[in-house]
Amino acid sequence: MDFTLKYTGNAEEKMLIRKINDMLNQSRKTYSVQYSHFLTPAEQTLLSGIDEFFGYIGFTGGYEDAERRLCRICTEEYANDDGEPIVLLALTASDSNAEISHRDILGALMALGIKRETVGDIIAAGAKAQFFCHSCMADFIEMNLKKIGRYHISLKRCETAEVTEPERIRSTINVSSMRLDSVCAECFGLSRTKAAESIRKGTVSVNWLVCDSISKEIHSGDKISMRGKGKVQIADISGISKKGRLFVEVLKYV
Repeated sequence: MDFTLKYTGNAEEKMLIRKINDMLNQSRKTYSVQYSHFLTPAEQTLLSGIDEFFGYIGFTGGYEDAERRLCRICTEEYANDDGEPIVLLALTASDSNAEISHRDILGALMALGIKRETVGDIIAAGAKAQFFCHSCMADFIEMNLKKIGRYHISLKRCETAEVTEPERIRSTINVSSMRLDSVCAECFGLSRTKAAESIRKGTVSVNWLVCDSISKEIHSGDKISMRGKGKVQIADISGISKKGRLFVEVLKYV
């Protein structure tokens, strides 16, 4: 029986689950640690909910808050592990006034025929940037990536990522319950009816997975995004009013 049917009807998601299951079997057979390609946050959330993988998988992206991460698959505590196959490359433009964006870097990499799944997070900062790639692509990138747009660039390998935390504004909302429609209405300045309509239309994601259930229970730590409205993270439930309403601390991404 195909166990993927318990978790998704999406063909691409089924393929991913089967691939990770094959790697898990390979790990068990060869007594080794296996690593996937770089996964999106939604793919990581999907795999984290697979009962058959519980206790056997983890995620790593080169630094603590990485969004795109490899799935680390290990079935035995003392399995052979050659280390994370992640290389961090630092990029510097020849023009110190250059403004190189995430999109510019990704476009230049794709123009070389590199698949998106072999590249992790990209951290752009003016004329400099850092990005993570799979070790199997590092030499090729170093040999072939010479320009980003009109700017000549140099590359070098480095050990530590210099990450700028995204700016977030803390606020407190007051909700009747932690249902998704109620939280979205307060976070994004909508009526509860409008929030429910947006959720049903598939414009709302919880932890990077589209959610069309208005009654989904939201918890501390959850990240919620609404198309055209932005993204928030639920920080904490800080109290309850005399009327039983909840005070919720929210971090809104700027």
